[in-house]
Amino acid sequence: MKNTNVLSREEKLLLLLQMFIERLKKSGFAQDKIIRYIWLFCVGYYIKYYLPQSKTDLADRFTIISMLSNALKSSSPRIIQYLGYEHEITFFFSFMIHYAIDNEEEAENIYREERVKYEKRMLLRQGFTIRKTRKGKWL
Repeated sequence: MKNTNVLSREEKLLLLLQMFIERLKKSGFAQDKIIRYIWLFCVGYYIKYYLPQSKTDLADRFTIISMLSNALKSSSPRIIQYLGYEHEITFFFSFMIHYAIDNEEEAENIYREERVKYEKRMLLRQGFTIRKTRKGKWL
């Protein structure tokens, strides 16, 4: 029996993104800064939740855009009703598309830098776990 209260990755993305947008707007950041931070958030979300299941290592700025567009497209009416801000997310989504196209190098660099940080962290965790198990101690 399927639990209907469980949220998919896409629904979680939309909910977290909405909360993130609200906090950024309350902070008084300029719109271009908000768009950049939203981009960084989406890159981080992709790397953490989508990259491990990805069949390919090839990802670029359009992969992030397609992740967000799929989340918007496949979101259930339940989430849209709960958010009540479908317009706000799609409003910022259009700016993110323009950001990714107009700032190609910056958008790609953000992805590369965050992915390198993530992979370093994963390697360090693996190395730390291996060293601990060699000494006979478990984490």
